[in-house]
Amino acid sequence: MADKKIEIVASYTDTIPGKMIKFRAAMKFWNRYAGDTYSHISLSRDSKLGNMMSLARKEMDNPFNSGFIKEDIRTGMFALKPDVSKIAVMELKITEEQYNKLSSLMDYYWVHRDDYSFNYLGLASMLFCGRGVAPKNSFFCSQWVATVLQDSGINIFDGKNPKNIRPFDFYGALKDHIIYEGLTTQYPEYSEKENYDISPGVMDSSSLQKVKKIDLPTPIISKKVKV
Repeated sequence: MADKKIEIVASYTDTIPGKMIKFRAAMKFWNRYAGDTYSHISLSRDSKLGNMMSLARKEMDNPFNSGFIKEDIRTGMFALKPDVSKIAVMELKITEEQYNKLSSLMDYYWVHRDDYSFNYLGLASMLFCGRGVAPKNSFFCSQWVATVLQDSGINIFDGKNPKNIRPFDFYGALKDHIIYEGLTTQYPEYSEKENYDISPGVMDSSSLQKVKKIDLPTPIISKKVKV
């Protein structure tokens, strides 16, 4: 029985990579995909979207310093140009077992975030070749979200390797799960964020002690199942 919820957030912000992806989509007169102007994917365990996790730039003005970050739709790149920042929020109902596994994996990656790098090579390969590559301990945003979902037993793609998953793949697979799509500032819970600290790196000592070094499972490509 599904009794927990998570949010997968596709977004477009007015960055150079975002503009490139949007321009590339607009120039295609064939084989267009639903949601192909979205350039980023984030994973959230609450509907207020104030404590999302993904891989992106760590500094506003430096796209080459990228890795695991915590995100809030009210700050950072989302707030850079609020008149054009757009999101599509896809909500999944999952079991408590899946939720606990997903939470453990997210906490693990966050505590050990310095052991991982941004997969620039895979991102470039996806943009220009349509297929990704996966250097060890390296992810781009949609690759990581797909990996965490898959390793939590939440399989939404039919035998597709996470390194080949793009933001619009989530949009296409989960179009029936979209609960909001539009300007970020008009999201219904935009002004209702809970009062908690979402700064990257903020975890209390008791939480850190609980997240021990673990051996991550080897990704298994599973057939599509109903979520």
